[in-house]
Amino acid sequence: MPVGHTAEVRPLVTAGDFVGKYFAQDSLEFLRWAARYFRTDNVTLCVLLYMMGSQEVGGAVELRQTEIAAELDMNPAQVSRAQAKLKRLGLAYSPKKGSIQLQPAVTLRGGYRLIEKPVRGSAAKSVRVQVEQLSLLNELVLDPGVPEEFRNMALPGAKLPRPSSRTRKRTEKKPEERG
Repeated sequence: MPVGHTAEVRPLVTAGDFVGKYFAQDSLEFLRWAARYFRTDNVTLCVLLYMMGSQEVGGAVELRQTEIAAELDMNPAQVSRAQAKLKRLGLAYSPKKGSIQLQPAVTLRGGYRLIEKPVRGSAAKSVRVQVEQLSLLNELVLDPGVPEEFRNMALPGAKLPRPSSRTRKRTEKKPEERG
């Protein structure tokens, strides 16, 4: 290694085990689950997908319900109900008003974020820190302000609810209603 350079050795990231064990997140598996679970609830599925696509590194979504509703051409009450459902499932929680934290066990957007690091004798300086899934999960599990449903979804042994096997009944149009 050349003088002045450093290297870091990290284990390979693999997507083996899913929710229920500590794992490397594989959102493709989660998307398949969500498609099955919310197949009769397109509003919640759309809100979830929009928030997943809007999250900051680490899973924070800094959008108001009215902003999400406007983007999805929905009523803010629909977005509110969808977010409440996601919270009951442990897939999201609100750490503060106007902010949603998505469950890193299933939807993590990794990468680097800037944090303020105190420097002795001077003002804090911004440094880039890698957001690692297991560290973030452990941090959330230990935070007493995190709701139990959300914390439980981040713990080993957690399971996503099984999609319902019910099928939606189609209503036949009467002959006079058909065009």
